Amino acid sequence: MSLTVESAWSGWSGDTIVELSDGTIWQQEEYLYEYHYAYRPAVSITNRLMSVDGMSRPVKVRSLPSDVRRTVAGAWKGWDGKTIVEFTDGSRWEQVEYHYEYRYAYRPTAFLVDGAILVEGMSKAVRVRRAR
Repeated sequence: MSLTVESAWSGWSGDTIVELSDGTIWQQEEYLYEYHYAYRPAVSITNRLMSVDGMSRPVKVRSLPSDVRRTVAGAWKGWDGKTIVEFTDGSRWEQVEYHYEYRYAYRPTAFLVDGAILVEGMSKAVRVRRAR
């Protein structure tokens, strides 16, 4: 079976989360920053090392459970320092780490992993806690 990144790929950023065409979700475990844009590049994984076409070397990754994948409810306008994120499952999360980055998207995919949310198309995962 041939694997590909499920959507656009922009490279390794230190904590990259990537969803593959077989539905599996992986997170970068070793630090490497390397930019390379490609749409649905081919991927192979051997002994927890992920090779992505166009990248200089394989990177150590860990498998994530499928329940980390979420959908933002409604419009997403990015991080403003006090952002409240509401998911379609009704859970609400508040930003606790300062980061400002604007990007508009309607119902983007997000990943909630280890107390941080990475929204598709954003540059980094931002620390959060359950909103009261």
